[in-house]
Amino acid sequence: MKRILSFFAMLALLTGLAAPAQAQQSASAPDRSFSLTIPSGWVAIPPLELYLFEHPGRTAPVTPEELAEFRKTRMGFQRPADAWFTLPYMIVRLETDKKRGPQELFMDHVLAEKDSEAGSGGEGYRFREKDHLPTKRLHYYKDVSYSAAQGRKVAMGVYTYLTSRGFLRVAWFVGENELRSYEPTLHQSAMSVKLSPELEYVPEGKK
Repeated sequence: MKRILSFFAMLALLTGLAAPAQAQQSASAPDRSFSLTIPSGWVAIPPLELYLFEHPGRTAPVTPEELAEFRKTRMGFQRPADAWFTLPYMIVRLETDKKRGPQELFMDHVLAEKDSEAGSGGEGYRFREKDHLPTKRLHYYKDVSYSAAQGRKVAMGVYTYLTSRGFLRVAWFVGENELRSYEPTLHQSAMSVKLSPELEYVPEGKK
């Protein structure tokens, strides 16, 4: 009997450790230039909230023209909550300020861990994983560090795609205590990005 109970206890433990990925739903940029899947039931963060999040010192009203331009390159999603940017959440940002190529993507990958660690404040920082996938024109890294804004340790993953207009970055953030439950789903979401033919990177000489 003790062996049977021990077996079921171990089975329950293993089942809890192997948290299944949650269902996904599709989301697309306003101009349909890219799409990705997000956790089922998550909601879009309003563009104005995203704008104010990126410009915390902004005091003047945001004009409709500014917001319209901002919406072309920003998307945000989170689990339903009483306040925006309550963990866990995800932000998608298309950077169009510089011309990029495979070499820039590789260097971005090389510097990602160093930059992340330098900005973490050191104490409690924990690098988790990174990978460079040149055939997919993608690299990513994951870490855990203390967030002063959240007042606790926060895990994050940043996935960078090379596009014809610059880097497309998908970043997710989740409390460390929820990382085991959400990481498989958030990783799946960030890896699901699909670019339109216009946004896909085309090497020089092949255009």
